[in-house]
Amino acid sequence: MKVSPIQGAQSVSRTLQVLRAIAGQLGRGVSLAYITHQTELTKPTVHRLLQALMAEGMVDRSEEEGYFLGPECYALGVIADQRYGLSRIASTPVKRIAEECGDSAFFSLRSEWHSICLIREDGNYPIKTHVLQPGTRLPLGVGGGGIAMLAALDDDEIERCLDANAEECATRFPHDQRSDLLPRVAECRALGYGINRGSVVSGSWGVGAVVRDEADRVIGSLSIAAIDSRLQPDRQQQFGPLLVREAKALESKIQQAQRTRR
Repeated sequence: MKVSPIQGAQSVSRTLQVLRAIAGQLGRGVSLAYITHQTELTKPTVHRLLQALMAEGMVDRSEEEGYFLGPECYALGVIADQRYGLSRIASTPVKRIAEECGDSAFFSLRSEWHSICLIREDGNYPIKTHVLQPGTRLPLGVGGGGIAMLAALDDDEIERCLDANAEECATRFPHDQRSDLLPRVAECRALGYGINRGSVVSGSWGVGAVVRDEADRVIGSLSIAAIDSRLQPDRQQQFGPLLVREAKALESKIQQAQRTRR
């Protein structure tokens, strides 16, 4: 039977939904029921897609822990990084920020209406916040870097983003609803950097600045996170502008790399 282009595209979309559902659990195994709930696909459809993905090495399965991203996903990620090089380019400023502030610094990448943490560097201050780890996937607007990315979108995009993430935020992030996020967007636009005052985990605060490409599109953010006593207004005012400067410098390096590839 010949598959129509529309049916083929639908299959690709569903396959990516399954992979994103697995990836969203930060390396922890997930069940078939979890994937079905996250994707809103039927159980037989999810099972069929998982079997195909496992055959290609894109998904792995443990009897005890469930489904994981497979080795082929890692291989493709390494290859993609050779082209985009964001991990390599961003690692130096992230390390520099962590050394200067003494707390944890991050580079997160925008993925449509979400962000994915790519890099974490810890400073020398002994008390850490562990909310954000490499691989953590969050709705845009959640966390300091997420606020910065959301605020950098135009108003129509913000509305689409909030609509797309409404159910997830209602379930997982009760302090990051539309009524919470819109004032943070306004504050970020006024200051130039986003501030998270413990909305994800009480006592874990963050500050973030947006990173754009040469077409002025939002591609990610630089951010720091610390216990609340370490990010009171004096340090917000110190490190917010620092993040903005580092983000601008990183944008220049990314744009230079993009021009070189052309």
